[in-house]
Amino acid sequence: MPERLDATLSKGMLVLEALSSSPRPLGISDLAARLSLNKSNVHRLVRTLKALEYLEQEPDRTYRCTLKVWKLGNSVIGHMNLPAIAGPAMHALARLSGETVHLSVIDGIDVLYVEKVDSARSVRAYSERGGTAPLHCVATGKVLLAFNYELLRPRLSGNLSRQTARTITTLKALDTEMETVRARGIATNIAEYRDDVTGVAAPVRDPEGRVIAAVGVSGPLSRLTRQQIRKIGPAVAEAGRRISEAVNAGRPL
Repeated sequence: MPERLDATLSKGMLVLEALSSSPRPLGISDLAARLSLNKSNVHRLVRTLKALEYLEQEPDRTYRCTLKVWKLGNSVIGHMNLPAIAGPAMHALARLSGETVHLSVIDGIDVLYVEKVDSARSVRAYSERGGTAPLHCVATGKVLLAFNYELLRPRLSGNLSRQTARTITTLKALDTEMETVRARGIATNIAEYRDDVTGVAAPVRDPEGRVIAAVGVSGPLSRLTRQQIRKIGPAVAEAGRRISEAVNAGRPL
């Protein structure tokens, strides 16, 4: 006989899943209708999750997940050894591009480099495993931001730091850039974080289709030109798909 599930815990998890998968915040009535629960139950569950800082309320009385949910997700990524799973596709992309390849996840409003494969060339993009950079001005960060924008946008107001003359520093311009990234499925950084560095990146998705990481190529502007970025863009997107498949399989492909 299957083990009896705790009803309140199960319903609370359903609320979290509904909000984390929704492209927009949801109100009590929307959640009740989606989950076939009565509104008083949903209100109690939401109130508890908000008190535990897993949810936050918008001015229009809708709710969204907080970054505390992301922290849990990043912990899971660490335990599943994502860098090892992504390794074969990253090395293949490094050989094809001749440039440095990064694997990144979200860390607050920054991108965290969890793995990299260095270019064999003496002049290359510099980075460190465990290093960070602002989400809004590097290619892997833009990918992570674009596909999790509803959650992260409110935290960027006043935090779009200028790194170079090309850095996006207004939410209006960032909104437009995020639409472009979602439409293309890849993101670029043309000297927006460092004057002499460019990059292109693609998403890595979990079995539910959520973007949990990004893989990207970066290199010196003199070598990784706009034309070169257009040439290798499809290979970067393919690396993202391969890593996503490996994540779903739980092992390198």
